[in-house]
Amino acid sequence: MNRRQWLATTGAAALGGIVSRTGFAAAPSANYPSRPIRVIVPFIAGTAPDSMARSLTAELGPMLGQPMVVENIGGAGGIIGARALKRAEPDGYTLGVLANQHVINVHLYRDPPYDAAKDFTAISSVSGGPVVLAVPASSPYKTARELIDAMKQKPGALNYGSGGKGAVSHLAVESLLHQTHTNAVHIPYKGASEILTAMISGQTQFGMPVLATAAPFLRNGQIRALAVSSAARSVYFPDVPTLGETIPPGFVLDNWSGLFAPAGLPAALTKRLFDAVSTLQTSGKLDATTKANAGELRRSESPAQFAQMVAAENARYGKLIEGIGMRGEVG
Repeated sequence: MNRRQWLATTGAAALGGIVSRTGFAAAPSANYPSRPIRVIVPFIAGTAPDSMARSLTAELGPMLGQPMVVENIGGAGGIIGARALKRAEPDGYTLGVLANQHVINVHLYRDPPYDAAKDFTAISSVSGGPVVLAVPASSPYKTARELIDAMKQKPGALNYGSGGKGAVSHLAVESLLHQTHTNAVHIPYKGASEILTAMISGQTQFGMPVLATAAPFLRNGQIRALAVSSAARSVYFPDVPTLGETIPPGFVLDNWSGLFAPAGLPAALTKRLFDAVSTLQTSGKLDATTKANAGELRRSESPAQFAQMVAAENARYGKLIEGIGMRGEVG
């Protein structure tokens, strides 16, 4: 094949199945995918979204007939990776596994670089799970009420760690403090795993990491769970009450993840990917990863239904963040 033929072939492959950023329309490619698919994860390796993305792509790639290559683009609570996904061509060859931090960020940042709904194509929800209010195993606090009472008796005496300013673990604690009219000192760390390390070493007295991150430390007895943020108790830790049970009315915070593409992904490709994810979720091949992360699979009825869920979450977090006074706090 000479250079001119190669350019013609690769050019056709690049244009097939997209409405490009330049405005030229093309029918979805009948042979999609014809080359490897890049999957952006806007968090570092080892996090719950990364673990699920790797399990998902390992099974989804063979179903689609092409490798799916996970690329971790961490930083700024997921902003950098999401921005990279937004800027990609909507041709089905760049996808992303985003979490609920995706819709939280647009309310926390003073000048967010994307619109959580308009700049992305929602394909399918993948998994979810709560955050957990936890303390070191050596802590004197055995219940959430005991911890809250201690903060009321000595305002500002306790401190907590988070995965960074604006992270889910930060928002969760600030929501708890706002609701209970208490305060504590915030110590931001670079990542979610450091929340647990800080508690175990005694640097912090409590925290609210994602249950998937905390599960190994709960199972080996290094930390103690006081409450979970889900509407119902976790099937993995049934003895741990919900926040609603212990601090009525409590609040629900679900750390969901889902598959996205840049805005403008053709409907035919969106459906192709949605159908593949749905088939995979019912196959049982993701169950081991879900169980290891103390989470649960989240199945969408359709891409439209998932998009509606994302929009509802966007609105809900906007009200929550405004209510506790964190809007525009980052950046």
